[in-house]
Amino acid sequence: MQERGSGPLISVVIPNYNGAAYLVNCLRSLQQQTYTNAEILVVDNASQDSSVEAIKKVAPEATILVQSSNLGFAGGINAGIAAARGEWIAVLNNDTEVAEDWLEQCVSALSRHPEAAFIACRIMDCSDRNRVYSAGDCFLRAGIGYRRGQERRYDARYRRDIEIFAPCGCAAIYRKSVIQATGGFDEHFFAYLEDVELGLRLSAAGQRGCYAGEAVVYHHGGATSGGEFSSLAVRLRTRNSLLLILKSLPGGALWRWWPMIMAAQLSWLLRVLAHGKLISYLRGLVSVIPLVAAMLRARSRMRGLWGGSSRHLQEIILQSESMARDDFHAAPGEWTSVFLKWYFRLF
Repeated sequence: MQERGSGPLISVVIPNYNGAAYLVNCLRSLQQQTYTNAEILVVDNASQDSSVEAIKKVAPEATILVQSSNLGFAGGINAGIAAARGEWIAVLNNDTEVAEDWLEQCVSALSRHPEAAFIACRIMDCSDRNRVYSAGDCFLRAGIGYRRGQERRYDARYRRDIEIFAPCGCAAIYRKSVIQATGGFDEHFFAYLEDVELGLRLSAAGQRGCYAGEAVVYHHGGATSGGEFSSLAVRLRTRNSLLLILKSLPGGALWRWWPMIMAAQLSWLLRVLAHGKLISYLRGLVSVIPLVAAMLRARSRMRGLWGGSSRHLQEIILQSESMARDDFHAAPGEWTSVFLKWYFRLF
């Protein structure tokens, strides 16, 4: 990829930690892009494998930002944003591969939605490329995210542009000025749910974005973190789900939505127990304690974004849950989540 042609300069930021095996395919797919006014920045979080050597060999034009320690996904993206020259930041997981017209379709969506602060991509399962991983993210009153289209066979519903709560962080486009003005990704989260937290912050600030159904990315799904129920994933997901609630949900919402929140937390605990990860879960709970003060300070800043009233944010969450409910009921038999089946019946 070289900077040339018309259209905005897009900075593709890829955080990486010991992901050489997947990173090579990701970079090769980027080199096939039909839209070439872009730069690639790989933030290497002190990898101990051959990642840096692989980047130099496969994509010598890429900028490598070598870190002295592992900053996680959130810190890695922020480091890339700080060095990026583009007006738009394309966030990309290292275990993704992109369609050759991915950036071209993103730029086309930006021209159709000039007011957008972000663009959510259509993310497909890399092992079954006709199955959706995320068609934009929704947010539930339970305090958790919902990947629209998850586990579904692809159909025309997921081709259309729609306004969406937030993009899935493994493949998204953000307006650089907006993401910087709202503080970037929260590095306290390290990894997992940092994209949902940013979505809540952008919503509170009155920013809006859309889903672009023709901007296609293929995702391996947890390949470099060990999967959904690895010890690391359980610890971070447990901790970050509580940090998200503590930092981002208005007091009135917590009062009214506590049954949904408790149901989601109980469901997660039962799933963790079923996978034999109780110790990781308990470590996640304990690791919340030293971050409580930081989250309360951040909560005060969130109140500033609410502008004296959190009603607007609560309405956005209700609209987002309504979209998730419609998506679920479109084909409920395709979902494997017992929690979601009961959640949409009860609430």
